[in-house]
Amino acid sequence: MDYLTQRRQALVKNLKKDGVDAVLVTNPVSVTYLTGFTGDCSYLIGSAKQFTLVSDSRYEEQIKEECPGLEVHIRPHDQTTVEAAVDLLTKAGFKTVGLEADHATLGLQADLQEKGSKLTFAPVRGKVEALRAVKDPSEVEAIRAAVRAAERAFVMFRSMIREADTEKDMADAIEGYVRRAGGRSCAFPPIVAVGERGALPHAPPTNRQLGDGSKLLVDWGADLLYKSDMTRTFRSPFGTAPTRRNKQERVGYNFDEIYQMICDAQDAAVAALRDGVPAKEVDAAARQVIANAGYGEYFTHGTGHGIGLEVHEAPRIRANSEDVMATGMVVTLEPGVYLPGWGGVRIEDDFLVTRDGCVRLTSLPRDPGAIG
Repeated sequence: MDYLTQRRQALVKNLKKDGVDAVLVTNPVSVTYLTGFTGDCSYLIGSAKQFTLVSDSRYEEQIKEECPGLEVHIRPHDQTTVEAAVDLLTKAGFKTVGLEADHATLGLQADLQEKGSKLTFAPVRGKVEALRAVKDPSEVEAIRAAVRAAERAFVMFRSMIREADTEKDMADAIEGYVRRAGGRSCAFPPIVAVGERGALPHAPPTNRQLGDGSKLLVDWGADLLYKSDMTRTFRSPFGTAPTRRNKQERVGYNFDEIYQMICDAQDAAVAALRDGVPAKEVDAAARQVIANAGYGEYFTHGTGHGIGLEVHEAPRIRANSEDVMATGMVVTLEPGVYLPGWGGVRIEDDFLVTRDGCVRLTSLPRDPGAIG
């Protein structure tokens, strides 16, 4: 199945309805999605008749490997990509060209209009992003591979950490394990938070040691072009609050009760996740569990998001989302609560939306048992 050709055809299917003759794709992620080309500094011109990748000689051989059969224009070294794209658009006789409004900067728009005075550039929004939201079978398998790599890395990570390891030590370690497990890199800078620092949903790693807290929150993923994204929260065998070493960490909350509440919230979101359901209803299902337990004010972000070529992409699973779940979407479900001075508990897994429900792509157990 030629999924790349299908994607390009779907993009230009309704060009006339959008009031444009062609589309100029400048977002590198969109170019990759439509062509399979993994380099940068390249644009894609698309019309009902033809697609042309505009690049330079640094990528000539790479394009031959990654994009066999695709029309390619290699610009000379003394011509910019903008100039080359405008030249091709003008020679093709296009009048109005669609431009990715959510990616093109004001500077890029000005450059295009200056070079292409005979062209009209019209903003188009969400065209490629809407296609990317629903994954084809090849994309689902790529995400599964990223999940497997992240899980293998985490097994290594969990067996190797020690009491004296700092948050930065652990973040650096999981980066290495992801590569050893087959990933190109982590999908994003890992979040590793000890003790009360787990109250920061995106805590940057510090020199705080694992032994300085009673729990550990780890958010990580693997990049194999497509991404994975997971979070686990554990008790630490090296620190129990309060002690002389971790006296900063407040008491007054029951870890087991909060952990079970988060599991219940994720289960509620899973039960709601299926084709045709508004994303806000999936968010509401998780949020209601946490609110009923009295922690609603501490759940401060959306329940989940799409994942694919980017770690955060459509759909958005949050209270104000207008997205609707569809078969083939791959999303995270990551309810969490964050209690200042005590810490946070978040559990995150990746799911494939199906007609009748969803399939969990991640397989790591939701086990709060001591890590290490």
